[in-house]
Amino acid sequence: MGADGLAGFSDDQQFLCFAIALWNGVDPILKERLFGLTNSEGNHGEDVKEYSFYLDSTPTHSYMKGLYKYPQRAYPYVDLIERNKRRSRADFEYELVDTGIFSDHRYYDVFTQYAKESPLEKLIKITVWNRGPDVATLHLLPHFWFRNQWRWEEENTKPEMHALVQGRGMSTIAATHQYLGQQYLHAHGVPQLLFTDNETNDQRIFGQHNPFPFVKDGITTMSLRENEKLSTLG
Repeated sequence: MGADGLAGFSDDQQFLCFAIALWNGVDPILKERLFGLTNSEGNHGEDVKEYSFYLDSTPTHSYMKGLYKYPQRAYPYVDLIERNKRRSRADFEYELVDTGIFSDHRYYDVFTQYAKESPLEKLIKITVWNRGPDVATLHLLPHFWFRNQWRWEEENTKPEMHALVQGRGMSTIAATHQYLGQQYLHAHGVPQLLFTDNETNDQRIFGQHNPFPFVKDGITTMSLRENEKLSTLG
């Protein structure tokens, strides 16, 4: 778990990656990576304000299990930044649990397990438990993407990813890469599949023209607008 995704998994060169994203219905953005403070924001320096745990792993990583605790209330991004800024080095850090966001056990336990059936076949199981006292809805969005190397390495050909025919309770994404060859992601059910290029939104971040029409924050924007489509894989 880190800057590139929650409970992520990839090949040894990080060409093709998989991770999960979550939405509790109230956060302003998808929870797709761990949130932390920069050196200037934290009173004890750079610090991640999340709760994730590595629960199990074999030495060869043929089996791995992780846990992420996701609040049902809106994540207190601003509160964590502002309160930690006001604290001196002599004070304790203001942690996520101090905000009261986990009161009454209103959070989800999200377990992610990976198992290798063979060197080229991996099984993925994601289990979510509602620990709160009331019925609550969590939107789970598995992400499958190629690391963007084609923008800065001329010898890298831009890979491709597309959906195959969906049916009989199964969905399949085909991913083609110049070094990995043809890879497939199979998923139970027939969710709506969303696709976009793994390109930075230069216009939004830098105020520059986007050289490509489809940027990677497009799925986040689309998903938050259309709640009924949030049970997606893309």
